[in-house]
Amino acid sequence: MKKAIAVILCLVMMLGMSTTVFAANDTYTLTINNPTKDHTYEAYQIFSGTLENVSGTDTQVLTNIKWGSAIVGEGYDNSAALLNDIQAAATAAADDTPMKKLLGVKDAATLAEAMADNITTDSETLDALAAIFAKHIVAGKNTGTQAYTENVVTDADGKTTDKSYYTISGLTPGYYLVKDQDNSLAGEYDSYTKFILRVIKDETVSPKSSIPSVDKTINDTIDGTFGEHEDFDINDIAYYKWTGKLPSNLKDYETYYYKFYDTLPTGIVFEQFEQIYIEGHDGNVVHSFYDKSAGDTIPAGINATENGKNIVLEFENLWTLYPSFLPTHKIIVKYSARVTRDALIAEPMTNSVYVEFSNDPNAEGDGSKGKTPEDVAHAFTFQINVDKYDADNKDKKLEGAEFELYYERTESDVVVKYYAQVVTEELIAEGKIINGVAVDADDLGIVYGWTTDESAASVLDTDSKGAISVRGLDEGIYYLKETKAPAGYNLMETPVKIEIIPVYTESGDEVSVTVNYKVDDKEQDSNTVGVRNSSGSTLPVTGGIGTVIFYVLGTVLVLGAVVLLIVKKRMN
Repeated sequence: MKKAIAVILCLVMMLGMSTTVFAANDTYTLTINNPTKDHTYEAYQIFSGTLENVSGTDTQVLTNIKWGSAIVGEGYDNSAALLNDIQAAATAAADDTPMKKLLGVKDAATLAEAMADNITTDSETLDALAAIFAKHIVAGKNTGTQAYTENVVTDADGKTTDKSYYTISGLTPGYYLVKDQDNSLAGEYDSYTKFILRVIKDETVSPKSSIPSVDKTINDTIDGTFGEHEDFDINDIAYYKWTGKLPSNLKDYETYYYKFYDTLPTGIVFEQFEQIYIEGHDGNVVHSFYDKSAGDTIPAGINATENGKNIVLEFENLWTLYPSFLPTHKIIVKYSARVTRDALIAEPMTNSVYVEFSNDPNAEGDGSKGKTPEDVAHAFTFQINVDKYDADNKDKKLEGAEFELYYERTESDVVVKYYAQVVTEELIAEGKIINGVAVDADDLGIVYGWTTDESAASVLDTDSKGAISVRGLDEGIYYLKETKAPAGYNLMETPVKIEIIPVYTESGDEVSVTVNYKVDDKEQDSNTVGVRNSSGSTLPVTGGIGTVIFYVLGTVLVLGAVVLLIVKKRMN
């Protein structure tokens, strides 16, 4: 009797079991409380027995243990094959392990007794035994039916939570293997419940299962802080990072398949994989699979494919690649991509990633696959518009003014100017090839590069509306330098300082941006920079009062000389 009780205690692979209520009938109901919808559970009787009360107590135990209906029945007997597999596993097991203690079991009773004496709840041995039992159950011999209900529970804060309840009724006393129906979760963001051995009375239990997740972030350098969004110049390199998390029950899987699927948006094209490594819970690198900067090649077992827009990185089996994987480890992948002339201006260029993963710890080989929800990151780029007009008449637009656009950066304590190279009408007319593609009218005003050689800077000239538009700029401070004034106007002596200041708003996976502008440190209400020119004259506009004073004094001196001459003549 004592060992029968021990069997009851050890044959449990459920978490969070609620209080068991014993029924006074011959059959019982198992209620499975799983917050996730759309499971289909099956129960297979692997041991049967007689339910009896312990003398002088209300405790009930199972005695007279025999094979259950899922192992032995009319026209089938899988017990010999089951025992052979258990003996093979016990023979191969290391000494002093629980599995080794199962050597010599010869029937249902001795197997149940050996399990009770040597195997603890939730042990790896119990997981392995559950997988062996699953190979020898007879399909269609589940002894109950699956039902589904959903309740909405309101907590003290007024929040609601959906809870799913699955019931399997009509179960006669015995030990059962309870599992998700095969192929019932293929393609879902869910995982199959680990095979469960359970003595059934009326009871409610919560299954244990775990699923991975993926996070996508972006940065303008390969190191540093990655976030949900970043801004770039056109032709800049953007660095993307995948952070793939693993399930807490990773070790329940004989093999574990993990595959990233990534899709880039219009305006961004894949360049190359940069790094693939395992990160520990402390953020340090545990193991590196690949580092482009070190001249590595991607190892066998990791398959990479891409066509510039769709990127796939497949890990055939994590255990083969790195046998010491832990559930707390993360798979980190970094790759580079180029922002192209097709980039959207001041709108999110959103790209996504999801992971396909092994989700059935009960299967041999890869088994069934699940799919995580997509995670996204956003890239942005901006523009500046110039409005050139007469200083005395804002409605009079000035054609023919020429400018250079540049920004400054301090390098080794020296301020270096980087001048914009922009697609102009001249380049379009000659069909200039830039980054392998001929420019056309849609590319007018797009920045395609930067140079420290001012002679190689693009000349930006105002059209008949006095307008210039420069597209594809990162946030930051720029300077607009006039190199030629319109005919009849004075050249601006000081460059115009322009600052692009994006303000981001995040709502779930969505990111929007409001772009603020400052001109000469004064806030603007639009992205159009007003630049005025004063008309020319023979005398400079500035310093004119000094000239007037000069002529007045000269006139006074002449008049004084005339008066002195007249006085002198009269005295003579």
